Amino acid sequence: MSDFDLTYVTVDSVCEGVGSSQILPLMQRLSQNGLKVQLISYEKSRPESSFEQTLKEIGVDWKQLRFQKEHKFSAIYRISQLARSISNTKLIHARSDMPTVSAVLSKEGPILWDIRSLWSDQRSFIESNPLKKKAAELSRGFEWLASKNSTAISTLTHQVVPLLEERYPNLPKLRIVVPTVVDLDRFRLSRELPSKVLGLYSGTFNRYYDLNLSKKFTGFLNLIVPTEVHWAKPKESPQEYLGVGEARIFESTQQSMANILKDYSFGLSVCRLDAGPSLKAAMPTKIAEFLATGRPVVVNKGLGDFDEYLTEFNAGVILDGSESNLRNMAHNLAEILADPETPMRCRALAEKYFDVDNGAQKYLDLYPKILRKTQ
Repeated sequence: MSDFDLTYVTVDSVCEGVGSSQILPLMQRLSQNGLKVQLISYEKSRPESSFEQTLKEIGVDWKQLRFQKEHKFSAIYRISQLARSISNTKLIHARSDMPTVSAVLSKEGPILWDIRSLWSDQRSFIESNPLKKKAAELSRGFEWLASKNSTAISTLTHQVVPLLEERYPNLPKLRIVVPTVVDLDRFRLSRELPSKVLGLYSGTFNRYYDLNLSKKFTGFLNLIVPTEVHWAKPKESPQEYLGVGEARIFESTQQSMANILKDYSFGLSVCRLDAGPSLKAAMPTKIAEFLATGRPVVVNKGLGDFDEYLTEFNAGVILDGSESNLRNMAHNLAEILADPETPMRCRALAEKYFDVDNGAQKYLDLYPKILRKTQ
């Protein structure tokens, strides 16, 4: 008899960034709905007692693995360690490619492949080291293994599904789309925009982001309305500054962002337009958090499903890189910021697409279908 109804496997830390914002609230909702859940995650340091206590109180069994020093076989080691850690479960919810391969090797219950990004495409684009770039390209094999051995898939976007179908003709037919989620009780609507126009960069920024294009855009906006930009910098960020003309840099944590965002007028999350297929799968959490707080966003064209989402609610602007577009979008954002209804429209978008309760319910509806399919 299985010890767990569900084992949730991730290489992300539950105590930092995306793990704290995405995984912890999901665990709470799954457990509250009567599932006996085990969480397996990698942690870079000893978690604060509050995290351990929270998971214990909601009845989640948390198995913590430690990150080892990076070396050329890190991925293989982690896959092997995760596989050995999975046992006695009815179903495996594997967050991203490596956990899914680990689930396959464990030979335990049926697998939900939770596709968080086109990981191989994204890593090979970001890497400048030729050897690491080649390794990232070869890791496309993880996708192939996951597609052949999973019972169901979950994606962050609708845009990526046709691409996956083209790559893998035998992609599982059991499918749901669960965009990045936000705890709307934490990220509350702030109805009043600041009197001074303040733009915020939040979180870490790597080569996947187009900071030059972002800077050009805020330069055009500043010609219309005086604009200042800040960076909420995570402790783990290796960068000291972004070079986008930030007037202020301050250290932040994911837990503090819910209180920080209300002090800003808009958020920026502009990715590289030449990033290729991986853009179709991308859904940065920071964008959803801005919207939940009632703040419009600046994004690049082709980023996940945001072209449709932002247009539907007039909740931000979309950059295509051309100078005429930058000028027009600067005027559009100035108009959006002058509209007192903007915070409510942004919040409505978040409630429709990014509510963690809706996301959890989609998983809760899918899990029994996976079990029935494998009986």
